[in-house]
Amino acid sequence: MSIEEKIRACRECSIRNYQPPVLDEPPGEGKLVMCVDFAPPPLLQANGELPAFDRCFPAGPLLEPALRELVRFGYVFYGSYLLKCPPLQNGVPRKPHHYELANCFRHLQEEIRTYRPLAVLLLGHGTYLNVLSLLGLEYRKSYGYYFNLYPHEGTNYIPVIHPAQLDKTPGAPPSLYMEGIVNAVKRCSED
Repeated sequence: MSIEEKIRACRECSIRNYQPPVLDEPPGEGKLVMCVDFAPPPLLQANGELPAFDRCFPAGPLLEPALRELVRFGYVFYGSYLLKCPPLQNGVPRKPHHYELANCFRHLQEEIRTYRPLAVLLLGHGTYLNVLSLLGLEYRKSYGYYFNLYPHEGTNYIPVIHPAQLDKTPGAPPSLYMEGIVNAVKRCSED
């Protein structure tokens, strides 16, 4: 059974009704970087169903300057989520339960083991604190835009501010943020 089939077949989770497939196709050849956001947006169609899953995850366009720079050096990207489906209660987003996080995290780990990315960008506070904790790693504050690397089982995890939060962060020029991401990913290649 493929990883996509396993994740779609997940029946332990109360939010499984909203679960999209992980990927519509395997990522391309090159130095793979996985970008992990917290959860897909709960955008329902007029008929009340989730739209078809789009591999261009919502944070993708916000990260475009950094991703475009890294593509020049042979990196390829794809987006995933810590929570594979948006936790909803009566159609309204809610905070996930710990067991839901742990259940979805097992699928994210399997994705990582299957595709073996060089680096995993953990986008946003909710994503990186939960992932690092579930991996048994202790978060260390980064200074400025020198993002810390957390090696674990052959993959480097890079916790970064979510790009959607840049406009809410005083004194945070987006160009330095993008440069910090590029430098952190390149440091993964040096290991």
